[in-house]
Amino acid sequence: MLDLKSISDQFDAKLSAIRSYDVERSTLSEEYRTELKKLNIIDISMNERLNAYSGARLLEPGKLIHSFPFNWKNRHDAIEWVDSVLSGVAVGAVDGSQIYSDKNYEIPLAVIQTSQILNRHTNDSDYRENTGAQIITPDEFEDASVYSFGAEYVDARRFAMECDSIMQLMKEHDKPCIMLDGALILSHINVLNRNIREIYVRAINKLLEASEKTRAPLIGFIDTTMPRDITLMMHFLFDLKKGKLSDTYLFSHLLWGERTAAFLCDRDDRRGDEARSVLDNYGKFKDKIAFFYMRVSNGLPARVEFPVWMYEEGMVDKIADIIRAECVIRSNYPDILMRAHEAAVIKMNEHGLFYGMLDNFCKVHGIRINKSAKNFHKMINR
Repeated sequence: MLDLKSISDQFDAKLSAIRSYDVERSTLSEEYRTELKKLNIIDISMNERLNAYSGARLLEPGKLIHSFPFNWKNRHDAIEWVDSVLSGVAVGAVDGSQIYSDKNYEIPLAVIQTSQILNRHTNDSDYRENTGAQIITPDEFEDASVYSFGAEYVDARRFAMECDSIMQLMKEHDKPCIMLDGALILSHINVLNRNIREIYVRAINKLLEASEKTRAPLIGFIDTTMPRDITLMMHFLFDLKKGKLSDTYLFSHLLWGERTAAFLCDRDDRRGDEARSVLDNYGKFKDKIAFFYMRVSNGLPARVEFPVWMYEEGMVDKIADIIRAECVIRSNYPDILMRAHEAAVIKMNEHGLFYGMLDNFCKVHGIRINKSAKNFHKMINR
């Protein structure tokens, strides 16, 4: 049981540290938003003042903030606009979930499940949903030289499986617009060991290559994120103080449907003087990932990442409208992504079913499996 009294005391004791973070962020936001006015009309030549690892580079000239002109009177008007955007447009999404191997069972086994959704938005309502699952066995953990009961290897395999599922959609259908629930710029992998990091790197490079080759639009949608790419760029451009100000907080004044201009990502997520940034592992795609921010909910703006070839072919406004339309359907979150999540998620009761199947499988085949005594008592005390 959570010790609420202790937590309450901790909040009181650490008030000044929490408050100072908020004060510093608020002070910085005023300074940065004042300088942000210098980017109201973007001049690409300003990139000449930026060195490598400057966080971001200017990509889309013109206005910094792109307004959204529609102000619907009712839900009916909004849905009519959604139909005008999505009619005949193939939109897909992929998501996944997992059951990690459990130390309460002697044999390390994990499960990955991915779901693949495609909605063509045609008159005949061509909607497809496919779900597939894989078991990760003890020899696979051993061959990868990873800890069998950790989450990192399973998470990497899940990401690779999601990428494979997206590439299958790209191969089987004509240029579908595919959304991934997460980033294309995988900064978190920099802290992982090499074996696991390489799984991500191979998967993302294959995915970007497939998108470029098939000309199938690829969108990474990140609902909650705190990158500092644009604020770092502004630090270099305008000699501003570095701090805890995130891009999303900088653009928290956006109205629903408004988006920023598109930027080229040049993230500095190096750790140590000799370290590489995650984008240094992207080969020819190192300088080929673009992004913008857009408000589609009551919270902070979402981040949208996509390959640069989509910007070069004039697709930024189109993908922004697709995301807006999807968020009108579901209210504040892309409907197609939520459908993929709902189809892929493995519920807690299904974890029990899996381990019941494992128990029965081992019993039938004479495989001895030892279980944790602690877990036995936890189960009977529920």
